[in-house]
Amino acid sequence: MLGTGIIKGLKVTFEHMITIKKETVSYPEERVYTPPRFRGAPAWVFAPNGKARCVGCGICVMACPHGVIEMRTSEAPGKIRMVDYYSIHITRCLFCGLCVEGCPFRAIEMSDEFELAGYQRNDLVYTLQDWLGKEDREYRDEPRPQVAT
Repeated sequence: MLGTGIIKGLKVTFEHMITIKKETVSYPEERVYTPPRFRGAPAWVFAPNGKARCVGCGICVMACPHGVIEMRTSEAPGKIRMVDYYSIHITRCLFCGLCVEGCPFRAIEMSDEFELAGYQRNDLVYTLQDWLGKEDREYRDEPRPQVAT
């Protein structure tokens, strides 16, 4: 008989409309749950005392397939390498996690940050000062572990 397929399809649709739980979220007020293995924007990891774990070895820069990470280092007295400039261009990032896997000091991780919209491209370049919170904060108060070169 003509139309039985349509009736069966509408029956399934109405059953799902009644039985399936609706998952609407009022976004700015309520946060969306992100799974533990979610790979958002790469971010620096800080020790409990507020110091950065990065020693400036540059392995994350070499591991990045697109050259998204930029780092400039200098040598402090005592042959200790210090990170002067560090940035990640989120607009070109593949979110592959190779920088995280390559870091021997676990100084970089994939955060759960997924709100990566901006009005200008410069807003999407994460620098060291963005992670520190303000530009005048000095994170190099104590010497870093020396990395063999």
